[in-house]
This record gives sequence, structure tokens and C-alpha cells, in this order.
Amino acid sequence: MLTQYNKNKIKLAIFDLDNTILKIDSDYEMVNYLIDKGLILEKYRKINENYFNSYEDGSININNFSELSLKPFVGMKQDDINFILDDFYYKIIEPAYNLNLIKIIYEHKKANQKILLASATNSLIVFYIAGKLGFKDFISSKVIFKSGRCTGKVKQPHALGEGKLKLVNEYCRDSNYSLNNACFYSDSKNDLPLLEAVNMPIAVNPDKNLKNIAKSKNWMIINN
Repeated sequence: MLTQYNKNKIKLAIFDLDNTILKIDSDYEMVNYLIDKGLILEKYRKINENYFNSYEDGSININNFSELSLKPFVGMKQDDINFILDDFYYKIIEPAYNLNLIKIIYEHKKANQKILLASATNSLIVFYIAGKLGFKDFISSKVIFKSGRCTGKVKQPHALGEGKLKLVNEYCRDSNYSLNNACFYSDSKNDLPLLEAVNMPIAVNPDKNLKNIAKSKNWMIINN
């Protein structure tokens, strides 16, 4: 997968999480998991479905969705949250890995290129998955803790759209990387700001809108 061009030009490989490394949307699946566990009322399943659809068409109110998805964790300590995440990970996340992307992550690491996970999903989930996948660094919608307990609030900006680009730019500034030497793997048109900013944008199983844009711009497309 890595060509000589990749090896010479790319110093930083950035990966989206949902529907890219994973074949599912982890935020959406977490809400359904919490409903199944009785931690969120059943009536919110339809609301979750509506949020998922609004993400796909780019109209999601990310603040409202975060309030819904984080509500069960309010007041909890990290150890208690990790207990829930352990079960969620092995039942829902691990079976949903896109093994081709896992191989690509390994190839970038083998080529001594820095890997960065950049996801709009909340940091409770992203932190856990990043550790499992060997990402030392990640960008996410950062959940705020106060006195060691989850507040259910997210530090602005959310890592979505322009917010993700802003946070990745801050990471690059602090870590001495440049988007001029970066590639980014993503499935969603919501990631266009970052895709258009990197040296090498790569569409992975892209949604309809991103597929059309990727074709028009002659971006690499991976389907599997």
C-alpha cells in the first residue's frame, strides 16, 4: 500500500476512526449499547438514529448529540467508565475493525511515520481505542472532568469539520509536524476541511458526497 512516494513525502499519517478504521460508528453504537444495558431510556434509540442520519448529511447538532451520549457517564470516575468501555470494546468494537486499515496503520508505523488518530467521537471512547491500536497520540472531542468525575461536557471545539482541522493544526504546531507532509484517511464529507489541508487525502469507503469529490479531485479511494 505504501509507495515510494509515501515513504519519501509522508511524515504524519492521520486516521479517522468511525467507518474508516472501524466498519461502524462507535458513538452511535455506544448509545445503542447503553440503551441495551438500561443506562439510557429506550425512547432515545430513535433519537440516536436521527442523529446518525444527520451526521451523514452534515447537519448534526454535535452539542446536543454529545449531551445525549455522555449523560450516563456524568459523575462517574474514569475507572468506572473504563469498566463499561471494556465490555463495549470486546462486544462491539473489536469485531468491527477494518482489517485492511489495521494493516495500513502497521505499514505507516513500519515506515517510521508518525500515526495520529483524529475522531469527532468523544475522548472517553477514542482514548480507549487508541490505546488498543497503539496510537500514542489522538485528537477527539475532549470530555471535561472536574474533581476526577465526568461532567458530560466537551471542551470546544468539537473535533468535527473545521474543529478537527483546528485541533490537528494545534497538534502539528506543538509536535513539529506539517500537513504538507501528512496524509489523512477518512470516509466522510464532514472531514473535508482536513482532507483538503493535507498533502495526501485518502477516501476510505467514502460516503456518496465524498466519493464524488474524491473522484473529481483525483484523490486516492480505498474500497473494501
